[in-house]
Amino acid sequence: MCKAKHYAEQMINIFNNVKDDIEKYTEELTRLQLLEQDFLHAIENENFNVVEGYKLAKEIKNTRNNRRDVKIELDTLINLKRSFCDKHIGQLKCTYGNILTQDEILLRQKEEKIYRPRILKTINLKVIVPLNRKVI
Repeated sequence: MCKAKHYAEQMINIFNNVKDDIEKYTEELTRLQLLEQDFLHAIENENFNVVEGYKLAKEIKNTRNNRRDVKIELDTLINLKRSFCDKHIGQLKCTYGNILTQDEILLRQKEEKIYRPRILKTINLKVIVPLNRKVI
């Protein structure tokens, strides 16, 4: 396999992984925000004792901490996508297409193996290396 082709495929996969991770973290952020709202509505609409209130506060704190971690990941991934991936994905795909074309052409040439001797008239071994004769 062509190394350049392999590396280009890996880079395209990395760009796609950044996009997929942004979608995943966006969904997780939404889930955590809705979870926080559920806890707040439970506080608003339900009666609870001190222990239950402490547990609700602890759940809200954990949810907010998780939300903050997700937002940090999301913000840095969006920065990477905007400042690098979006600017270079088109060029990478074009280069990958050129590599595929070049690899195909070179493999076809390798299979066809057409060689034209530069000095000799032929590369037939019976002609160029007869028994008991010196090679030209």
